[in-house]
Amino acid sequence: MRTTIIPAFGLLASLIVSGTAPAQTYSLAESPREAECFRLTSETNLGGTLKVTRECKPVTIRISAKNEHTFAERVLAADNRVAKKALRHYSTAVSRATVDGDRVERNLPAEHRLIVAQRTGDSLQCYSPVAPLTRTEVEVVSEHFETLHLTGLLPGKDVTVGESWKIDSGVAQSVCLFDGLISHTLTAKLKDVAAGTATIGIEGGAKGIENGALAELTIAAEVQFDLEKKRIVNVIWKQKDVRDQGPVSPAAEVETTTVLKRELLAETPAELGPAAMARIPAEEPASTAHHLLHRDPRNRFQFLYSREWHMVGQTDHHIVMRLLDRGDFVAQVTLTNWRNAGAGKHISPEDFEKLTAGGAGWKPEEVLERGEVPTDGGRWVYHVTARGELEGSKVMQNFYVAASADGDQMILTFTMRPASATRMGTRDLALVNAIEFIKK
Repeated sequence: MRTTIIPAFGLLASLIVSGTAPAQTYSLAESPREAECFRLTSETNLGGTLKVTRECKPVTIRISAKNEHTFAERVLAADNRVAKKALRHYSTAVSRATVDGDRVERNLPAEHRLIVAQRTGDSLQCYSPVAPLTRTEVEVVSEHFETLHLTGLLPGKDVTVGESWKIDSGVAQSVCLFDGLISHTLTAKLKDVAAGTATIGIEGGAKGIENGALAELTIAAEVQFDLEKKRIVNVIWKQKDVRDQGPVSPAAEVETTTVLKRELLAETPAELGPAAMARIPAEEPASTAHHLLHRDPRNRFQFLYSREWHMVGQTDHHIVMRLLDRGDFVAQVTLTNWRNAGAGKHISPEDFEKLTAGGAGWKPEEVLERGEVPTDGGRWVYHVTARGELEGSKVMQNFYVAASADGDQMILTFTMRPASATRMGTRDLALVNAIEFIKK
């Protein structure tokens, strides 16, 4: 009896042991290190609709776009498995779009191809260490697929095929380019391992705020990780966006597909070498380094302005901008290029006050302040602050006129609800003082 029972027990034991043997694990971890350099190539295709209002009627506009970026990236600072700051040199940075049948192309000029990208808290800042960027230029380099937190998509540990993990909220906010994350359900899963490459699937949704508007994203992505090199080498990122109308952007429904290729470089490329590193400030740059430049198309004036101001309209004589503070709409400013008064002359305070009191739909109730504003550069600035009613709404308006020694003049009208006046602070005066009249 023993001779028949023992072999049977041995066979059963071997089956139990083989059935409970641990599945093979794979280390999916990559921690960026300072001075590492990568070559990245991304191509994004976008299609969908914008929803705008024309003549008080809702209108749907078709939009399509293709963005191409190739850049070398050098890690300047890293923490907690992600890069925090990087120096980039773009060899290609172009966005081609067709909006309502009109073609628009945006490029990065050669003098601005060296870019610092830095994630601080909720904010992504891309700036040139050489000279201020324009709004268009900063959009070209900051609205492609963001790679600073790319390695945060990995679990940072050993996992088995079929195992899942939730994406960190900070990483989700970064890859979704949100100013603020409300919630997300992004989950990654090791789908397969073949020929030394681990394929990771990422699915789920994310809800957040961008430029003051609510955005809901649905994502289906695939990441390829080279097990030998221990690097992410390829990404295919598919995303569907449904965005509400915001204070500086229209409502939109678009779908995008991004294909990203990533390669670790054995040597530091010349464009990110000592000469480029010497351009980066030793300390954190002043806030003015992040300011944007607007130059009048007719070369009459230019000014630097904080990125909190967003341009929403422009004609030959007017510029309309809106101020967002942490995604909240604070104020609107209209800059009006006024007629030249002649060398050494400017509009009189009395005439300026009459002008500010007679705006269309504006019913002033009380002048709160008036007087000259101290300035420099041989300029003259006068301001009037009044409260009243504009098209049926209670508002406060700050009116400024700035004049150069040559008689060039600019009128700036800041409009806000009374409760927002404290949030405006001195940002109106900063914009006024930034106006630079260009000598003919």
